Amino acid sequence: MTNTHRLEKELHSEFLKQGRIDPITGEQIEEGHTIVICAACKSAFFIESWEYLGKEHCNQAETLAEIPKPKNLFLEAKPLEYLPFLFRKGVYFAKTGSEGTLEMFKLLVYTSSSLVGLGIFTVLIGYFISEILAAFVCLGLVILIATKMNEKQEEAKYGISSNPKKDIYIAIDSKNQSLQIKQNKKRQSLPFKKTRQIEYSLVYMQPNYILTLEITPISMRENKIKYHTSINNDEIIKWSNFLEELPYNLKVLQITN
Repeated sequence: MTNTHRLEKELHSEFLKQGRIDPITGEQIEEGHTIVICAACKSAFFIESWEYLGKEHCNQAETLAEIPKPKNLFLEAKPLEYLPFLFRKGVYFAKTGSEGTLEMFKLLVYTSSSLVGLGIFTVLIGYFISEILAAFVCLGLVILIATKMNEKQEEAKYGISSNPKKDIYIAIDSKNQSLQIKQNKKRQSLPFKKTRQIEYSLVYMQPNYILTLEITPISMRENKIKYHTSINNDEIIKWSNFLEELPYNLKVLQITN
């Protein structure tokens, strides 16, 4: 059974203030629209979009019977439980839109500057030492650059692979009412009371989903803190559980790219 909701201004005012966008049509969800909410990722769809998807999202067909309403929630203290997938800080460079274009431009600049530097370095070695040595050095550096480029492309295509120097883990610290972010031996605490909102987007990029998480601190002088990760279909429910454990008085919004 598909649970549908016809939006009314007074009854669903809190939901309408979020300015949700239908992921399929890109149109804003407004009063009078009939929507369906995916039970796994909490994405909202027009009923027509839900039917277009075959009444299934996140590899399941369950929908919410009620639109979640903001309310205070006191979490019981328990040991930290970090999400079971790795995060990276910054924007996922293969994303579509302006952010993806910017990251690809950065990658192009990186490659171009590396090749220019390689050319200058090779000429200097050939001039001062020997052309044979310069050729071997040039070949080695070309292989190194190609390897780095391939790693970036593979990461974009297949998801994030483990790297002890870059691995980031995120957990809810219910005792201290904060998000805990761990990288190597460093731990950063982001208190809920100092966080304006958390925005997320979940985009399918075969064969995994790419999850982008943006945390906005209370201070307007600080920019959004962005993280991204790759998650498998069977991990969708764990991300859904993570959202449900956040305090309901902290705005958690879905965004589209």
